[in-house]
Amino acid sequence: MMSQVKIKRNFRFVSATITTATSTSTTLRMEDMAGAVVEFGTITTNAATLQVWGNNTDTGTFAQLYGSDGSAANITLAPSTTNSTMYALPDAAYAVPYVKLVAATTNATATVTVVMKS
Repeated sequence: MMSQVKIKRNFRFVSATITTATSTSTTLRMEDMAGAVVEFGTITTNAATLQVWGNNTDTGTFAQLYGSDGSAANITLAPSTTNSTMYALPDAAYAVPYVKLVAATTNATATVTVVMKS
């Protein structure tokens, strides 16, 4: 017998555009989020790495995020044409209220679903 749920988590699903520029990538509000994954369907993309950029407002200049160890808060991709793939956002993404996912590869764009948990 399964135990009853003691803590109810809320989920939000956001369709996001990923491009090679912060100006055209979707802004994601992280203020009340405790976790998130980026879901790619069965697609091909030229992107091999997603960079995570952050800001304290939803407009203005975004800066590339880095962890406390000095390494870039990136997501290395292995997209598949046969299986959907999901990637957890790096810890640094939760240190700012707004983030953008930016493709680190020229001419790489994608539309993804970001599943956020509060």
